Amino acid sequence: MKTSWIAVVAGMALGLALAMRSTRRFPVFDRDVDMNASVEPWLLSSIPNLLLVVVFVALGAALGFAAHRSGKASWITPFLPAGLAGAVFVPSLFSVAPFTALFSGRLLDFLLVSATLLWLWRALAPRGLGRHIATTRRIAFLGFCVHLAIGLKMSHDVGLSGDEPHYLLITHSLVHDGDLRVQNNYFQEDYRGFYLGKIGPHLAANTPYSIHGIGLPILLVPGYALAGLTGALVTLALLGAMLWRAIYLAAFLLTGNREASVLASCVFGLTSPALFLSSSAYPELPAAVIVTLVAVRLLRREAETRLLALGWALLVATLPFFHMKFIPLAGLLWGALAYRFQRGRAPVLCGAAVGALALVTFFFVSTGSLDPTASYGRQRIFMSGIPIGLLGLFFDQEFGLLPVSPVYLIGLAGLVPLLRRDFFFGVVSLLALAVIALPGAAHPLWSGGNSPAARFLFPVLPLLAMAASRLWARERLEGVTPWLPTLLAVSLSVSLFSVFLPGQPLYLNARDGTGRLWEALSSSWDLTSYLPSLINADAHSVIFASIALALALLALAAQFRARPVRLPPFVLLLLAAAWARDLTGAQVSRRLEGRWVTELMRGLSESRADAFRAFPSGERLSGGDVKARVSLPLRPFRPDGDPLHWWSLPYHIPAGRYRVSGVALEAFAPCSDRSCFEADGARFESKVALGRFRVRLRRLEDGGPPRLHWDELFDPRPVVNRSLVFPGDQRVHSLDDGAYLDRRGFWVKRGARAAFTLESTTGDELELLNGGSENWVRVETEMDTKRFRLGPWQKKRVRVAIEDGLAAFTVFSEGGFRPSELDPNNPDRRDLGVLLRIPAFDETL
Repeated sequence: MKTSWIAVVAGMALGLALAMRSTRRFPVFDRDVDMNASVEPWLLSSIPNLLLVVVFVALGAALGFAAHRSGKASWITPFLPAGLAGAVFVPSLFSVAPFTALFSGRLLDFLLVSATLLWLWRALAPRGLGRHIATTRRIAFLGFCVHLAIGLKMSHDVGLSGDEPHYLLITHSLVHDGDLRVQNNYFQEDYRGFYLGKIGPHLAANTPYSIHGIGLPILLVPGYALAGLTGALVTLALLGAMLWRAIYLAAFLLTGNREASVLASCVFGLTSPALFLSSSAYPELPAAVIVTLVAVRLLRREAETRLLALGWALLVATLPFFHMKFIPLAGLLWGALAYRFQRGRAPVLCGAAVGALALVTFFFVSTGSLDPTASYGRQRIFMSGIPIGLLGLFFDQEFGLLPVSPVYLIGLAGLVPLLRRDFFFGVVSLLALAVIALPGAAHPLWSGGNSPAARFLFPVLPLLAMAASRLWARERLEGVTPWLPTLLAVSLSVSLFSVFLPGQPLYLNARDGTGRLWEALSSSWDLTSYLPSLINADAHSVIFASIALALALLALAAQFRARPVRLPPFVLLLLAAAWARDLTGAQVSRRLEGRWVTELMRGLSESRADAFRAFPSGERLSGGDVKARVSLPLRPFRPDGDPLHWWSLPYHIPAGRYRVSGVALEAFAPCSDRSCFEADGARFESKVALGRFRVRLRRLEDGGPPRLHWDELFDPRPVVNRSLVFPGDQRVHSLDDGAYLDRRGFWVKRGARAAFTLESTTGDELELLNGGSENWVRVETEMDTKRFRLGPWQKKRVRVAIEDGLAAFTVFSEGGFRPSELDPNNPDRRDLGVLLRIPAFDETL
């Protein structure tokens, strides 16, 4: 009976969540409150159709009952948390627990995707699908395909980031100059071939050499020499494939179970950070490969020849050449090899001595000092930072391991029984975690810079994946091991949303205290305020990170129990922690207010909804009431030093009539990306759907920020400036002066970002024809950004998302040419970038 009720309630929760997905929720602040005041926003929600809710809940209940009758109640129970989508409508609940507003919008989608993945696990796992790929070749091939696809997408969407261009520049110097001196390459800007932008030199103190390790650049030489950046990406994907294969082999030696070994490879390779770092030019990837290969050898019991023992020692000796922070790790692995190779200790010690001598010789030749840290010219390790650094490596919302991959909690729990069952390998794994985590935590940049989360922990994550697989193979019903499918589903959802959620790259963060992924999931409430930020290390973040640490330790202690530990109580503890966050009076950040209000504007413009509920008051509002009560604060951007004169940040606002209030104005002008236009006093009109505007003004007196009110929202279809009609009645409209009108299309100006809309019912494809010089081009839509390089006169087709026959997008051309420079007889001296047209219009130039 209990199981049947749980199944029925889970089905009802699923139906309620699907019905609630049709509602729109927007957090907004009272417009009369000072921008710097600590005040909670109120929640504005559209009212769901009651009949729709009843129908969906009834269907869900029937689905749950059917699942119970067929003996598959466990398939539907993962959808229980989705029922929190309706919690905000419980009377007075929002006023005492505002965090309930989180369970809507994209976070609700996140819960539904996680539940669906868990449902797939429970439905398919009994069939033993892992057996079909349980060979080293298939595992390696799968890893290669995954990381090459992710690498190409990252290169296309984002390009290189952080220190990646510096590593690749060393490779470029090796290929083209035949040396490691990169000072001249920085001066010549040789990185322009694979990096969009300008980078400053990273040179060792008083030398022409890079401060970065030479190991990775040397590995990338063959691929880069053959195919440039693409060849480097293929090389990284091959390293990722080697890593998947080695993890599979090590896990099989540890468990004797092929499905658990496949699980180890997937736990590691399909979750963050490995999904992204295995396609990134960072030294942690080859270091992880070496650690895992050594783990495979340590798990083999047979003796080793002296020559191979020397080879293993020399392989470990390459670790410090990838980065000097791996010196303690190399020492640990040498010791482990010497212990395992009873008759090969002398070759191991000899190899270690040769490696140490080669390392100090390299640094003496390149820097004139035997001290490897001399290249930095200053102290880089601070022991006092270890406590905050450790909390950050595991719990920070931007760069912590467990927020993006909670499945590694099972790996950490697996270290305890691993010590009991295989003491030697357990000690090696635990010490490897220590020699990687402690120096990383002591580093002032423990976050790893502009890189995916937990980069500094990456080399030892394969060992945690192996420990998790061993628990699943041997102790599946003990302690916290039954949590593995749920935590893996959540971790995979993080990966999926990080890759496919439109907008900025969500797997990279800016060290600003808020994770980009959690920001993107904050469409109905500020999720980031409930997660610790050890970058900021404020009191609330440290306290909540400490609470998270206590819960993690409690979960690890539970592994000593022979009986399974249920996950729901821990989930309730997390919800209680969120509630405690509300009760402490800690405020939701106002940094997201501008985005929330512009999303509200767009929602009103597109849906024309005219019935809302305001929480916590429960007041019913019409669309007109909302427009009268809500306004957009105009935050300053790059003030010129005069407090009376500034530009606002840019905002995406729909077509409509607007006015500015809150200040006495001397001069006011609304502006698009490229130009400003006239306004009637403090009022202006926008006829561009989702136009990107900012305000330039001069105030008569200093005061608070002005606010933008909308008086009327137009039909979202834009009124445009210039248009071209192409075959198939496809129309392209230019919305600013960033492009020249041409009979074949629109020439985007060199260095300009031009805004367009496409009207079409027959196709969503555009064609970009580059001009006479190599160029970087970026196509931006509200949902996606595509960036690519084009050679002279090269064509490329791109697709844009069309809704109701209309797509809004911008094209940015970094480079360009003058036709008169290519042909002296051509009088055209315009600076042209790239030609935009419809593919069917195939007139030759």
